[in-house]
Amino acid sequence: MKGSLKIAKLFGVPVLLHWSFLLLLMAGAYWGYKQGLAINQLVWWSLFGVAVFSSILLHEFGHVLVARRFGVETKDIVLLPIGGLARLRRLPDKPFQEFLVAIAGPLVNVCIAFLLAPFFWFITRPELVQHEIPTPNNIDEDYFFFLPLLLFLNILLAVFNMIPAFPMDGGRILRALLSVKWGRLKATKVAVAIGQIIAVVIVITGVWFGNYSYAIIGIFISYTAMKEYRWVKAEHLLSGHKVADAFAGDCPHLSINDDMEVAFQIFNNNNQRGFLVFDESGNLAGTFWIDENATSFEANKKVNEVYRPSVHLLDVTDTLKEANEKMTKHGSEVLPVYENGLPVGILENEMIWEYLSNKG
Repeated sequence: MKGSLKIAKLFGVPVLLHWSFLLLLMAGAYWGYKQGLAINQLVWWSLFGVAVFSSILLHEFGHVLVARRFGVETKDIVLLPIGGLARLRRLPDKPFQEFLVAIAGPLVNVCIAFLLAPFFWFITRPELVQHEIPTPNNIDEDYFFFLPLLLFLNILLAVFNMIPAFPMDGGRILRALLSVKWGRLKATKVAVAIGQIIAVVIVITGVWFGNYSYAIIGIFISYTAMKEYRWVKAEHLLSGHKVADAFAGDCPHLSINDDMEVAFQIFNNNNQRGFLVFDESGNLAGTFWIDENATSFEANKKVNEVYRPSVHLLDVTDTLKEANEKMTKHGSEVLPVYENGLPVGILENEMIWEYLSNKG
């Protein structure tokens, strides 16, 4: 996600902090200044903020680890002021798998609350008679309520995420249940429609009561829901077409001993970016892709210094959905296409979407 800072890598998944966190920190600092908070109160809120976002991060890893169990990898986790977002590289194949992936996050928050419950029951509860019930104005003056408040917020996180407003977890659970009967595309359409209604209600409520953070959450829900619906619709279309429908069989060939200038000349003449690369024996060695931002090449370099070995291949019978997933997973803009064990062309990522555009 643009404007995000990588702060960690856990279980092989990058954890990113969105730039809007800077606005949250500035708002928090300004609020603390206006309230005249003492150092100990600022420390209380800082530690509590870390605890809350740690709970959110664990929530997201609930999704990530269950998705990994079904062979679905995660691109990254983005922490936003309004929560977290685990960006899966693809959707789980079966509705039941999606159901488990979606519900895993809220269940993590329930587990955190369950682990904190004994502390509340055996330590906090008996001492309540000796402590004044806190208010928003004085809760940061006593660490006695720190863990009980964290318990309450984890329950709140679990309940809030179960609201059936797609793409929140509750909306994904709804989509998974509807998919059993209607299929993913129609189920997504219905779940998005319900989510949009809820998002509008959240926005109106936020504006009506002057709580604009609710309005931001509603807008975020609406935007991400429509974005995912377009993604699911595209995947549905991709599933109905084969690599044979979209690949280029007349792509230019390069030798691993060619100068890069040869590829650059071809690129200038016909804007061809993808190439098949062959070794001295005439066997396919890999592919070469010219980035759109490329402006020049060092004439003394050879193709064998920059080409990509053809470890990942496509067959003409593969679906375009499978091709797109393989390109996304391995970060390839172009892959060689085989038929009956022989290379017959290439498929570029751009070709997939151009083909679908022409079909639509």
